[in-house]
Amino acid sequence: MATIEDWKGRVGREWADKADAMEGLLGPIGAEGMAALGSVSGHSVLDLGCGAGDTALALAARGAEVTGVDVSEDLLAVARTQPGAERVTWRLADASSATFEQPFDALHSRCGAMFFDDPAAGWAHLRTQVTPGGQLAVSCWRAASLNGWVTIPLAAARPVLGEEATQAPPAGGAGPFGWADEAYVRDLLTGAGWSDVALTPVDREAAISTGSDPDPVARATAFTLRIGILASRLRERSEEERAAVADALAAAFAPLVREGAVRIPTAGWIVTARA
Repeated sequence: MATIEDWKGRVGREWADKADAMEGLLGPIGAEGMAALGSVSGHSVLDLGCGAGDTALALAARGAEVTGVDVSEDLLAVARTQPGAERVTWRLADASSATFEQPFDALHSRCGAMFFDDPAAGWAHLRTQVTPGGQLAVSCWRAASLNGWVTIPLAAARPVLGEEATQAPPAGGAGPFGWADEAYVRDLLTGAGWSDVALTPVDREAAISTGSDPDPVARATAFTLRIGILASRLRERSEEERAAVADALAAAFAPLVREGAVRIPTAGWIVTARA
């Protein structure tokens, strides 16, 4: 599972190199998270785990005064080159302990809220960085078993890697499924002083694709070999095993091509609360 230290280093570099993939996978549930904020025109918004900048720029385009914070220097370097980047204040920092000159009207995060080493302390601190009554809107993943970007590659790789190496990760911990359990999220935020905590399930279809290959199956296979749960488990495997997994992925993805991309089901939460 990816930790903050991973995002500062290897994982951040991988995502920065494949920033085109982030919007395809995260965009559908992320759009619901931004919509949960309602009108942000004239409001100050902290975009937690802003990554390559897509959400921060989208919020700025809606009239918000946005500060995008991330622990990855590589991802922020990409964000700063995006069109309109001058409209956002970019900051390299760990938001679980960083302080800002003024409290924000709202805090937003797209799949960046689940990586704190000490979640209780981190979310208690973040509450102090938002004005009383200010909004929180987080999009995050539900269980790995509900997300096709996890289950389809693992099932395809199982005949090559075996049962043990292809189990879906459990909920909890510092990683992408750290907020998969509804009761955990409610207890965490309530204990950190947030109020009106609510979780709404969202199910959306997403595209997995990276690179410029004209074949959507090749783009989806490249994505899966470089990013995500299966990619991390292939890191120490032989070239022969990796090649066999690539062939299995291509066969699994071929029936899922629609509108020029491999499309898979994703399942997330939209978490809302008040400071």
